[in-house]
Amino acid sequence: MPTISQPITKMSVAGRIAAALGLARRDPRRRRLVAVIECALNQNARDSGAASYPALNKAILTLCMQYDVGIVQIPCPEMRFMGLSRQRSPGKTIREALDTHAGCQSCRTISHDLVNTLWDYQKSGCRLLAILGGNPQSPGCAVHLEGRASDPGQLATQSGVLMRILQEDLRQRQIDVPFRGMRDYRPELLAEDLRWLEQLFKDA
Repeated sequence: MPTISQPITKMSVAGRIAAALGLARRDPRRRRLVAVIECALNQNARDSGAASYPALNKAILTLCMQYDVGIVQIPCPEMRFMGLSRQRSPGKTIREALDTHAGCQSCRTISHDLVNTLWDYQKSGCRLLAILGGNPQSPGCAVHLEGRASDPGQLATQSGVLMRILQEDLRQRQIDVPFRGMRDYRPELLAEDLRWLEQLFKDA
């Protein structure tokens, strides 16, 4: 009776024969990644009135396609904690609701899952090039740098709740990559961010 391992063994032998004959298919993957916030790839995730596009930020997607960079989507921390409607106590801002013990715990769960995924990619030979966050006022995903000479990449306290936690978790795994907010609320700022991103891809 055939065992479960037999088909795998036969395929393995066939693969070795194909390789010996020069018939093995070359792996086309470039093994480069960026992690991008959910709303950049799906504007439906944004709060009412905050969307900049009908569906997604095509410019980011186009650059990733042009330079063969894969995308890992970062779940929206606001949706995960409060739902799409951002349900919260009356009079409380989204930032105030998210920057609570429960909100931070929700963000930490997102971060831990994401870091495990990125760590797995890295172990498999992929390179994480950057974390692409959101607009300066985003409660969960804003990116603001402290600007210290000793640590120019350190996020400031006014950064989004998830971004701060994510950087902390990444650095605990010895993964230190640039964070950049993709500021699509103003075309001239987004153009600046896209130039930065393109240069990053060219240098990678």
